[in-house]
Amino acid sequence: MSLKILVSGGGTGGSVSPILAVVEELYRLKPKAEILFVGTSRGPERQMVEQLSLPFIGIPPAKLRRYFSLRNFLDIFVFVYSLVRAWFVVRSFRPDVIFSVGSFVSVPVCWAGKLLGVRIVIHQQDVRIGLANKLIAPFADKITTAFAFTAKSFYSGSGLFTRKWRSPAEWVGNPVRSEIFEKNIPVPDYIKLTKDLPILLILGGATGSDQINRVIIEAASKLVRSFQIIHQTGKLKKAAKFSDPNYHVFELLPFDAYAYLLQKAHLVVARAGLSTITELSALGKAAVIVPMPESHQEDNAVILNFTSSAVVLNKQQFTPDNLVKTLTDLNFDPEKQKIMAQNISRLIPTLQVAEKLAKIVIKTGE
Repeated sequence: MSLKILVSGGGTGGSVSPILAVVEELYRLKPKAEILFVGTSRGPERQMVEQLSLPFIGIPPAKLRRYFSLRNFLDIFVFVYSLVRAWFVVRSFRPDVIFSVGSFVSVPVCWAGKLLGVRIVIHQQDVRIGLANKLIAPFADKITTAFAFTAKSFYSGSGLFTRKWRSPAEWVGNPVRSEIFEKNIPVPDYIKLTKDLPILLILGGATGSDQINRVIIEAASKLVRSFQIIHQTGKLKKAAKFSDPNYHVFELLPFDAYAYLLQKAHLVVARAGLSTITELSALGKAAVIVPMPESHQEDNAVILNFTSSAVVLNKQQFTPDNLVKTLTDLNFDPEKQKIMAQNISRLIPTLQVAEKLAKIVIKTGE
């Protein structure tokens, strides 16, 4: 009888990439495993998952906002519907184990799984424990983390549900997809690059960032003098109203093209999502990081700044003029680029992490 594994995450690409890295290892270790991906109905994950021909089911996520909003009342009903929907999905698929990297869509999936007696593995990427994982953790059979600091304060189980604390979470690092390291990725025909200028890769995440998109457009006329820019605006984000032979804009790059460009990029501007940071760490890339204001990304950025692993620009610092100056200074300071690249490459373990997580999922499910 083959092992049945339900994986869950989404809403952004950040929780999807590590799941897909683990899925690749699960198929390698258990070729006959049956794997189902449950994500959000409208997030970017469907497109990412379908590239791997992985079965996908979408359910609506209910987001719990930590501030007053009338939408919180509406989301109570959305969550109840999501829980019922997740119950039927889990009961129909009958998985041996559920693997989640923490997102709001995973809460009803894991709760339904626990009610149906399914074992649960969750992975915490960010330094700050996310609300979704806090809600799932009391029911998890195994918790892993990307940062050692988080593992020391993150326990599987809660005094509300068990008399004794269980073992601390296990620090494993963060997984990346093997294609990130592929040396012979064919150059996509639709990407026209030259050898005359360094490559500047702009990433706002799979769902994009209006803040980053706006600043890049305002700075683009100056940046194209020194760089050839690849700008991923994000799914459903409007194309930039700027045209230049050295400016190339895409809504969402296929993963092979993304991996190729990340390998070739001289500098990267990106959010402080842990999946992106992990990929920058895996390849040792110098980057300018713009954390999402008032979010867990600010905690990730603190680590980057403290370890001199990247240049961090907060909301106030991230202006067109300051970005142009920062990138120009970095472009003419290869020694600083080298130091940042070395520091970020030591920040997060990435080698064989996907395999290690896959083995944990398999062991928990068997």
